[in-house]
Amino acid sequence: MSAFRRSLLAAATIAPAACGSLAAQERPAIIASPTEQSRAELARVVSTAMNGQPVTLAGDALTRESVLTIERRTPPGPQGRAATGRTLEAPAQFKLVLRDERCMLVRVADGNEWPLTAARCVPADAGAR
Repeated sequence: MSAFRRSLLAAATIAPAACGSLAAQERPAIIASPTEQSRAELARVVSTAMNGQPVTLAGDALTRESVLTIERRTPPGPQGRAATGRTLEAPAQFKLVLRDERCMLVRVADGNEWPLTAARCVPADAGAR
């Protein structure tokens, strides 16, 4: 067997194990026992991810499920009040993951991510028990 074939065989053997270990390192997460500080940090990070737009989050955001969907605000009409009709822009979606014991908020659309340092995250499946 040539050296080239041996290296291909070795790569084919190692690659699935490496992919499996990467997937094991990142798990869907939820925020456990949120505090005022962790809620404020989450709102700040989501606002930053939305280009500084103010956001309103529920007090239990990311405490029951690992996905957060942010609806766009309806733009103001000519009188300054919310215009009637639909906002055609898709909602922004984020997922909370636990990676190497670090809590990360990931924007689904582009994969950009922000660490959450004030929140204590646990695997999402652990929170359901």
